Amino acid sequence: MARIQILELPEGASDERPPFVLVVDETSYPTTEAHHAAETRWRQFAGDIGARACLVTDDTLDIPANDTSAYLGAVTTDSETSGPDFVSPIARLVEVRRPCPYCDDRQMIPNHQFREHVARLHPDEYSADA
Repeated sequence: MARIQILELPEGASDERPPFVLVVDETSYPTTEAHHAAETRWRQFAGDIGARACLVTDDTLDIPANDTSAYLGAVTTDSETSGPDFVSPIARLVEVRRPCPYCDDRQMIPNHQFREHVARLHPDEYSADA
């Protein structure tokens, strides 16, 4: 069965959203014509969702950023605090984000960059969050 993955690209100065490539791997179609027809549909879908490009292949492509095997059972909770165990090996890989209430599309901003985001893009609102 085909897998759908996202390959994030470096962000440019004029990018409103992070650019990405849609990667569809482990495809298997009975004929070349079926493969080309499916590839055309995938490319149309990629354009509809805003991907910069689409890669469709029969091979397996492993994108390191999409590897979730480290997350399997790694985060535990302490019954006393009922919160995450931030000393687990995976804690350094987790990024906490929160929606910006001032952006029209409610962008998810990394928690450690939230004040800077509000100060830079919403200076009128910065004093309320400071």
